[in-house]
Amino acid sequence: MATELNEKLRRVGVISDIHGNLHALEAVLRELEKEKVDRIICCGDVVGYGARPNECTNKMRDLDIPTIAGNHDHAALLLTDISNFNEIAKAAVLWTKKVLSEENIEYLRRLPLTLRDTANNVFYVHSSPKDPGEWNYILTMGEARTNFNYFNEQICFIGHSHQPFIIENDEGNLACPTKPEVEIRDGRRYLINVGSVGQPRDHNPKACFVICDFEEKRLEIRRCDYDLSGAQEAILDAGLPRELAERLAHGM
Repeated sequence: MATELNEKLRRVGVISDIHGNLHALEAVLRELEKEKVDRIICCGDVVGYGARPNECTNKMRDLDIPTIAGNHDHAALLLTDISNFNEIAKAAVLWTKKVLSEENIEYLRRLPLTLRDTANNVFYVHSSPKDPGEWNYILTMGEARTNFNYFNEQICFIGHSHQPFIIENDEGNLACPTKPEVEIRDGRRYLINVGSVGQPRDHNPKACFVICDFEEKRLEIRRCDYDLSGAQEAILDAGLPRELAERLAHGM
């Protein structure tokens, strides 16, 4: 299932992998408000791991943020197989399933697997353009090269691995810039992992998101602090595994 947007935008904020971390989400939303983005778009996994799945889902609904389904969103509804999840992830999925409201269950059930922005030449997916519903990771340049063949737009935003990156495709020559900000050049295409709002895994515990400026033709991976101890306390108070709280401090 795909959804299309057709609204010319000046600046967009792209977020992903909130994972029930309301403290991180609220901090990122404040940053995006300061940046005066025209729209926020979410690449999935609103729930899972964190202690505030309903509150995070309510934010998506209340702010009318276009959102794509992630594997943990589907897992919490038992729409995808969780037998290969590790025990910690599985425990979080089953807890999330138990506490989600009926309204939020129905909202997550209706989320599309992809989002196509025809006005701004952008494609959004949680895991990979090649197999959106198979939840495959893009972790290597070879996997990135394959996936460039499965979207036609200039830019594709993804999440899923919780590890931000920018890959630039210049007529088949791939490069991975080390700086967090790049110029969007005519004739080149881009595959961007926007990282994770609620559970970064690149050894940087700060919440991660992307700002893309279509007028200035620039995009940037951003980080911001949030109330990490508050998020940890919420996890422990909910009776979720301690490991889920501890890993937040290490970005892993």
